[in-house]
Amino acid sequence: MPFHPLEQKANMHAGYKRQFKLAGYSLLLLQEDDTPHLIENRCGHFGVPLDTGELENGTIVCSQHGISFDLKTGEVSNRPYEDADPIKVFDIIYQDGNLGVMLET
Repeated sequence: MPFHPLEQKANMHAGYKRQFKLAGYSLLLLQEDDTPHLIENRCGHFGVPLDTGELENGTIVCSQHGISFDLKTGEVSNRPYEDADPIKVFDIIYQDGNLGVMLET
């Protein structure tokens, strides 16, 4: 699988959020505190983009219905609606000062 660089590590900071379209995915690269995360930019409830959501204690909260997703596992942290599915979480790869992901395109 090829490496796809997304952002220079030096540009990352707490509160950083940026979306990418890659290999059929809508991805969201974000950083809470000192830890970067790469997740699917799609709520597991209605598919609303999560880039408008708030970071809160290791989760991202969907701006539409308040469903929280764990940034490490993608699991639903609170379930105000029964039909919310987990989101995909991607492994971040560090290469030549860049953060990226390995995906088939």
